[in-house]
Amino acid sequence: MNYQNKIGKGFQTCVLVFSGFNQRAVIAFIRTLKKNNLNYAIIAKSEADTIFLTEYARDVLAVRKSVPLDLIDLLEAIKVVQRKRNADEYVIAPTSEALNRFLIKYKNYFNDLKCIIPLVNRELYETISNKYSFGAICSQSGIRTPKELEFDAINVFPVVAKPKKYFSVADEKVLTPQIITKSQELASFSEEQNLDDYYFQEYIFGKSLYLLYYFSKHGTVYKFSQENMIQQPDGKSMVASISSDFHKTVESEKYERMFTALNYHGLVMVEIKQSDAINYMIEANPRFWGPSQLFVDAGVNFFEPLLFDYHILNKLPRYCEPNGVVRYFWFGGVIEVYKRNRSLNYYQSDETEFICSLPTWLQSDVYRRPDTAGIFKREVFE
Repeated sequence: MNYQNKIGKGFQTCVLVFSGFNQRAVIAFIRTLKKNNLNYAIIAKSEADTIFLTEYARDVLAVRKSVPLDLIDLLEAIKVVQRKRNADEYVIAPTSEALNRFLIKYKNYFNDLKCIIPLVNRELYETISNKYSFGAICSQSGIRTPKELEFDAINVFPVVAKPKKYFSVADEKVLTPQIITKSQELASFSEEQNLDDYYFQEYIFGKSLYLLYYFSKHGTVYKFSQENMIQQPDGKSMVASISSDFHKTVESEKYERMFTALNYHGLVMVEIKQSDAINYMIEANPRFWGPSQLFVDAGVNFFEPLLFDYHILNKLPRYCEPNGVVRYFWFGGVIEVYKRNRSLNYYQSDETEFICSLPTWLQSDVYRRPDTAGIFKREVFE
């Protein structure tokens, strides 16, 4: 059924949001749904889901019985929502990497429940999401990637061990990149991990940038960018970022051409490291990303063209880039690091500068807002 038929017949679509993972992005998305007065329902990961600390607890219509993804459990949770929120069609928000891969794998089962998965096909999704295959495509497209290193020849640190695929070959365990800072760590890594699952690259020092895109089904490219200022150790979550104009550069045009040639549509974030004015592609994430509140606050809301593409929004707002700097901050992520007696990774600043500017950062905190004050209180004061 096309869009006009849906509108003409009073076609009802409900957005299904699985919360509990990638929660900051989930909250940014729900805020967008609320702002546009859209029909949605939340499925919580468990009774301990922090969504129950927010104003959106009233929109939780089902709670999963299994925290690990389980097909029967997810299908039953969707059926619970459908009994409470009758609609003609349900669109499942692509909130996290694990969920997205699961949805694509079992797409037919979800389709049988009138659920739409707003993602590209499995092969293309995994080609972009898997670090090794995406790096190969970038190299073919004239995009620079960090130098690849042979394990036996590594003698300069730090280096980054990157998984070739999302899952290990032997046991389908989820793999994540690891930063190795000395030879002893490399030796331990080789003993604990299957080296066939990984490849090694030089570590790039310099600026950290995100190129942010939404590639519309109709060919329009929506783009924005951010510069990352503070990150959790070991390459984990960004806790402080600011808006950037990097998306206006020739470098961004390379990615736009490449994704268009791949016939890709949907959300994607590309992480870039910039060293001595040379840009290096680090990885891509074709899903929601943690600091999504930054583009929402900037008024360049990529969630809206996604909702428009799937006929949930009737009209696409006109975007106007912000005049000044827009900030993203997650104080709970800072507290989390200090509780573990670890140090934050600073780009273009240091700890003293951060502490002095903390009041300014707090004004943009993702959770220090009326709808999510309960999460802020839990993370910071408890």
